[in-house]
Amino acid sequence: MTQDSLHRLRERIKELTALHQTARILQRANASPREVVERIVGILPAAWQYPSVTEARIQFREWEVATPRFSATPWMQRAVIAVRGGPPGLIEIAYTEERPPSDEGPFLTEERDLIDSLAEMLRSYFQHLIADEGLQDAHRLLERQVKERTEELARANEQLSRRVEEYAEAQARIERYQDQLRQLASQLAAVEARERRAIATDLHDHIGQALAFIKMNVAQLQANATFCGFEHQIADTLVLLNQTIRYTRDLTSQISPPVLYDLGLSAALRWLGENFQTTHKVVVTVEAPTAHRPLTDEVGAAAFKSVQELLTNVVKHAGARSILVRLEISATDLSVNVTDDGSGFEVEALHTAESLGDHFGLFSIREQMRCLGGGTTIVSSPGRGTRVTLTLPC
Repeated sequence: MTQDSLHRLRERIKELTALHQTARILQRANASPREVVERIVGILPAAWQYPSVTEARIQFREWEVATPRFSATPWMQRAVIAVRGGPPGLIEIAYTEERPPSDEGPFLTEERDLIDSLAEMLRSYFQHLIADEGLQDAHRLLERQVKERTEELARANEQLSRRVEEYAEAQARIERYQDQLRQLASQLAAVEARERRAIATDLHDHIGQALAFIKMNVAQLQANATFCGFEHQIADTLVLLNQTIRYTRDLTSQISPPVLYDLGLSAALRWLGENFQTTHKVVVTVEAPTAHRPLTDEVGAAAFKSVQELLTNVVKHAGARSILVRLEISATDLSVNVTDDGSGFEVEALHTAESLGDHFGLFSIREQMRCLGGGTTIVSSPGRGTRVTLTLPC
């Protein structure tokens, strides 16, 4: 082997050694990027033909690492480190002294291949580094966004919890107010029943009896004044008195029927059915026990008034030909069924109308039953009549 061939072989070995060492440096995962660049710069001069006058420098981003005596000279070889997503880097080899010309100035073609290979290896390394940094930035951004979103959700959840608590408190207050209103309505109904009974008693005991005595006196006067020429006037007065007495009795019954308190709920419902049948020309059948356990005035009045309201609704709105009222009283409670063969209606539509403020009578019945511990059940459909069941504890 000639001296020239031996020299070329040694050069190739140096170049391969530099590539191998660079690859090993780049594979060290625990080294920082600056340490990697410093180590690579340290091995570069030995890979060129004249290592005693060779200096090297690598630049990338804010890093600039060079051998101690590096400076720009007329004898330099460069390779660009081109990366995506950032400015390029640079590898520079400088001879500090002039050397004989060769393939590229004083540099060999193999040295050009070497510096380009090193630039490609560093490009791959820096590209991976940029990707890792981007991934870390994205991860940090995601963590920050997750943290911010978690804090927002925590605040929103806290606000929602406060609103739920406020809603629960408001709902509890509304329920308390509703209970108070029901109790007040029940008390008002009881007071109204007592006042009606008192007024009816006064009408019956005072006005009614006074009218009866007046009628007796006028009748006696009529007998004594046969020949005085006042027969027609006295007869007209008696007719007017009779009408007034009937009106007073009807008014007394409408305000508070004495039969309810004197004979009980069964008799009062029969009287009510007969009255509706006579007044409104509709068949009203009442099925009720002839005798039953005593009821409190409040329960009896509530049941009677509710049935009266239901019959009024049937006459006004249902166009029924017949109505059946059935009263059942057990040891613990009573139930009243009012069934008609009228036009019927959609029960859901009734609930909607009640929520809008319509059908106050049915709403009042429902609330009064609920306040007294009972209930109201309505079964109806268009064209098939209606059945309303009222239940109350005795």
